[in-house]
Amino acid sequence: MRRRNSLGMLGLFGMMLLATPASGDDLDSLRALVRVQGVSGREEAVRQVILTRLPTGDRGEVDNMGNLTVTLGSGRPLRLVLAVLDEPGYVVTRIQEDGYLRIRRLPRLPLPPLFDQYFVGQPLLVESGGLGPPINAVSAVLSTHLQRGRRTATAPPSRDEDIFVDLGARSADQARAAGITMLAPVTLEKELMTLAGTRVSGFALDDRAGCEALLRLARGLDRSRVKGQLVLAWAAQSWVGGRGAQRLARRFTPDEVIVVDLYAPNPTGAPPAEPGGMLGKGPFLASNLYADEGTRHLAERLRRSSRDAEIPLQQFQIGSLNDGAPFEKHPVVVVGIPIRFPGTPAEVVDLGDLDGLTDWLKGYLEGRP
Repeated sequence: MRRRNSLGMLGLFGMMLLATPASGDDLDSLRALVRVQGVSGREEAVRQVILTRLPTGDRGEVDNMGNLTVTLGSGRPLRLVLAVLDEPGYVVTRIQEDGYLRIRRLPRLPLPPLFDQYFVGQPLLVESGGLGPPINAVSAVLSTHLQRGRRTATAPPSRDEDIFVDLGARSADQARAAGITMLAPVTLEKELMTLAGTRVSGFALDDRAGCEALLRLARGLDRSRVKGQLVLAWAAQSWVGGRGAQRLARRFTPDEVIVVDLYAPNPTGAPPAEPGGMLGKGPFLASNLYADEGTRHLAERLRRSSRDAEIPLQQFQIGSLNDGAPFEKHPVVVVGIPIRFPGTPAEVVDLGDLDGLTDWLKGYLEGRP
């Protein structure tokens, strides 16, 4: 009887878990952000998704580095809230005479050792040289029979230079006629997958969830309660060395900077950054043992805001190669939500955490600086 009751409770728990999927309406914006291409330096499609979802009357500005900014209010304090716009990916570096494409990976920031392997044998999208939609392609898989005796279990994983991209063209001329150009961005064919409860999975969620958080702020803030000037910034070219954030640091002199970033690596040679926190337990405020006085005060104000809103916070260390680094002369903190499997096509976040992050930042920005 006890075993039967235990099995019944497990079944009931499973039914409850599966009976609370995330609302489709709430996912439209995040799904659109995940689906589009946004390789570093070619983030046009991501910017367009954001621009079409900004409130009527908000004017987005794009600078010469590709950063998108929306400015609310004027005067002091000047507060900058920043999220990452781009994603790691590839560009076409060669169109072979047989129609295959060769590619190279752009990011200079450290990625998981198997990152290139994730693209082998997968559906891909190649940006069209014209104004049309991306071109469908696949990454070719070398014949297992031809690899016998050449690759062993201890052989290193595939690298970007080993990948062949097949779009169905039989010659270089056919590939060019289809719209393929040199340096065209190449990404996975991406989709946002809804899991049980409030969990979702997809590629580049560590960046696109941050983009969505800023979009929600733009749509939900009570402008009359925002003191001073608030700049919402979607930073470009993060994965090639934080170039967009560096440009923003030269352009603005903020009194405080809040970086929304779910995961960031450490430099090559340093211990790899491990994702922290627990999904479903709320947003996080990254700890910083070497923070200056201004940063400590900013962090305490954010903690106080979370307590007032009764939003639980998690705290752990985040990688040092985040977009807060160029703002070292200003009070700067990193916030976000926990993520599983960062740097893979199956990153997982909890939408409840995203709601908590947005509510927390909204309450802080509408309150007393």
